[in-house]
Amino acid sequence: MDACNFSIGKPQAVEVYLNHEATLSKHSSKDTQKDLALVVPNAGSYLEERRCAEHAELLDCYCQDDLACVCVMCSIVGSHKGHKIVTLKEENDKQKDDWLGAVNAGQLDYWINPVILSQSMKSIQENKNTMTKALMHLQKSEDQIKNNKQTLTIQLTKLFQEIKSHVDQKERQILGDIQSNEKKQLADVFALKKKVEEKRDVALHSLQELQMLSKQLDIFLFLKDFRLAQERVEKQNSSSESVEVLTVDLDPSVIRDVRSHTEVYISNLDNLMQVVHGKIVNQTQWCRATPAAEFSLDDVACEVFPSPPSP
Repeated sequence: MDACNFSIGKPQAVEVYLNHEATLSKHSSKDTQKDLALVVPNAGSYLEERRCAEHAELLDCYCQDDLACVCVMCSIVGSHKGHKIVTLKEENDKQKDDWLGAVNAGQLDYWINPVILSQSMKSIQENKNTMTKALMHLQKSEDQIKNNKQTLTIQLTKLFQEIKSHVDQKERQILGDIQSNEKKQLADVFALKKKVEEKRDVALHSLQELQMLSKQLDIFLFLKDFRLAQERVEKQNSSSESVEVLTVDLDPSVIRDVRSHTEVYISNLDNLMQVVHGKIVNQTQWCRATPAAEFSLDDVACEVFPSPPSP
């Protein structure tokens, strides 16, 4: 593909040909345009950027008074009318000559030439590779943070479940002991109550016999039956047992001791969890990477910051 001999700037690579609308350019010839190669990357946005915002014409001229790219209409009827106007190629050639003159005169120690451009592109590529590897490292860090959170969540959930399980088990044990003791003591009271009821029934039967005997008119039979009734009463065990049940509740001092021990336990647990929290807070160490010719994460010069370094 031939380079365009009339394109602006004439760089070493294939030139970007623009369909100049101004009459100052030799590209105004339609026949010439047909013979030229058109290579316009992102033509829509590229051409839009090169058009005059006021006249919608291509910016193919340069105003040396205002040091600005202008279109032909700007130089004829616009704000640059009467200014010194040249083509972009003429201005480009002039600036190159000025730079070369300054370099030859020792006024500049550098000049933007293809070698420097190549070195700059290489440096930018190295920086791009550095950023790519840095992004990979950041992704790895992001994954590690997520893994840390998941691991700690599983471990702490299991730990607190074990704590709750021990507390629940102790609660069931204590309440179960109280219930078992209640059942046993109620059974003892019930057995004693049954014995007392039996003695009461026997005493009631004896009383009924004596009441019937008091109505006996035959003295012989009265004395005979009364003697037998006395013997039965003497044989009866009239003693009775009773149970005194004391009021039982938690003493306020016991409640205070339990709460005090609970607070100490929670405090100790909190201290342990603070250690875990500190590890979570300090799990990230912010590093600033210094790009090198051959960048390696193992060779990164890292400085630990208390907070993310400023960009």
